[in-house]
Amino acid sequence: MARKTKEDAEQTRQAILDSALQTFYEKGFSRTTFDEIARRINLTKGAVYWHFRNKTDLISAIIVQKITAQRKLYPQELPTTIDELREAVVSRANIIEKDTDFKRFLFFMVYRMEWSAAVFDKVWSEVGELCELPDRKLAEALQHLKDSGEIKSDTNIQELLEILTSFWKGLIDKYILGVKQDRNLSYMVSQGINMIINGVRVEK
Repeated sequence: MARKTKEDAEQTRQAILDSALQTFYEKGFSRTTFDEIARRINLTKGAVYWHFRNKTDLISAIIVQKITAQRKLYPQELPTTIDELREAVVSRANIIEKDTDFKRFLFFMVYRMEWSAAVFDKVWSEVGELCELPDRKLAEALQHLKDSGEIKSDTNIQELLEILTSFWKGLIDKYILGVKQDRNLSYMVSQGINMIINGVRVEK
């Protein structure tokens, strides 16, 4: 019976997270209340408070859940060639395109989340390391490619990282806003990566 109770609690927690994300997506952070989150899934406000103390705790839990789930779908090994790096980035774009719930999450985080200093500091203290991990992994991969002779020896890895991440974030921004493009996200990512990487690739 205890196990069933634990499973029920986890199902309730998941339902709250799903309801919270949908409500945040529709109304924004400041206009969302625990009453609305609870009402959407036929719970009491007290039931929501039993799992989460406040909206900041909810945001942190949603970020951890979404980023952790996405990371499980990506290759865990560092790419050993530029072609493997490109394939890994394009694969990530493909995964994002197929996950409409993650698109809602990104839209909320960028456009419906009113980041006050207090909220940002609290959330970042809990999830900052997780959020920074992709950039650290990419920097590690780029340095590895440079050390192995795939990338020119005079390449500034930090500058290359900033160019790649800015390019990525720009395309993601257009994607989550629904800006019409002639090509889909994964195609544009593939073409852009090629253009950037070709500038630093060692010809063999």
